[in-house]
Amino acid sequence: MKPPPGCRRLSALGAALGAFIALSFTLGLLGGPFRHRAPAAPRCRPRSHVVFLKTHKTGGSSVVNLLSRYGESRGLRFALPHRYQFGYPAPFRAERVRGFRPGGPRFDIICHHMRFKLSEVQRVMPNDSFYFSIVRDPGAVAESAFSYFRAAAPAFRNSPSLGAFLAAPERFFRAGQRGNHYARNLQWFDFGLPEPVDPGQIPELLGGLERVFPLVLLAERFDESLVLLRHRLCWPQDSVDLFPHNSRGSAQEVTPEQLRRLRAWNSLDWALYSHFNRSFWRQARAFGLERLRREAAELRRRRGALAGRCLQGGGPVPAGAIAERALRPFQPPGAGAILGFALRPGLPGPERELCRRLALPELPYKDLLERIQFGGKNATDG
Repeated sequence: MKPPPGCRRLSALGAALGAFIALSFTLGLLGGPFRHRAPAAPRCRPRSHVVFLKTHKTGGSSVVNLLSRYGESRGLRFALPHRYQFGYPAPFRAERVRGFRPGGPRFDIICHHMRFKLSEVQRVMPNDSFYFSIVRDPGAVAESAFSYFRAAAPAFRNSPSLGAFLAAPERFFRAGQRGNHYARNLQWFDFGLPEPVDPGQIPELLGGLERVFPLVLLAERFDESLVLLRHRLCWPQDSVDLFPHNSRGSAQEVTPEQLRRLRAWNSLDWALYSHFNRSFWRQARAFGLERLRREAAELRRRRGALAGRCLQGGGPVPAGAIAERALRPFQPPGAGAILGFALRPGLPGPERELCRRLALPELPYKDLLERIQFGGKNATDG
């Protein structure tokens, strides 16, 4: 006996519903569209309060360029020196910042040369500021400093060569003599650490410093450092595009024995560098070494593409080959030639502005930021 037509329709509907439930269950097991998804993790918020301690001869000028571009493009306020450094080599004081007023508004970014003093920086910058810096193998720093600061450091100026200096550094070096901070433990000095210091206190000092600076970049792993920095700041990918500023046309060859002597002479710098080298690789492993390698490779690819679009010759050139005067880097007296960037002719307006900002050296960029914030001519007082 056949069921009534209405019953047949209900049976068909029940069968279809059963098949739908079975399919939904199966797809759920397989991770299909009916599987319950956890809510997406909240995106991080970009950090706009940043303290960068620019140490000497470590690649810091390139970092200052990216901070300058990021801050300028977003209308952030820079804590700027009256000239080009914050009273260096004297310890930093808030009064060295142009426009600082006790109790007045704080600034967003500080990134020019100083001898670090936390209590004074805190008078200038908000409490939620992110602090970071950069270090480099002290052997490489000392070789570069010998060339760059030859005229400024009596210990270097009075030595006929780097080899002669390393043979008997005490013959040329006088502690406390003006300019001689460039000649020994320069990174330790820039961080504002005490010298002389009891060796037993060094680990405690460096541990305290790491609590202030949760990220310290490595010059030898510059691109990987930029990747970690970008993620810590929650900034977009193009924010860490840059050209390497203040490179030298040629560097003196240093023998392994000279490198050993340089590290020994700068033993406090070696302790500082070793500490932050370890902390860097801890963070790199936590981030994921393979992921870090991929993102650093992509950063280099983007840099190469930008250089091809922007630069004559695709890289740095001697200052004399740069037609636009503002793009010529500062040439310290008695030092080797510092290279800069010449723009390709005929770049369209917006692209030329991007390329020009990437190529603009630190000193004229600081002047530009000063004009944007204060208007008129650059300050020459202070």
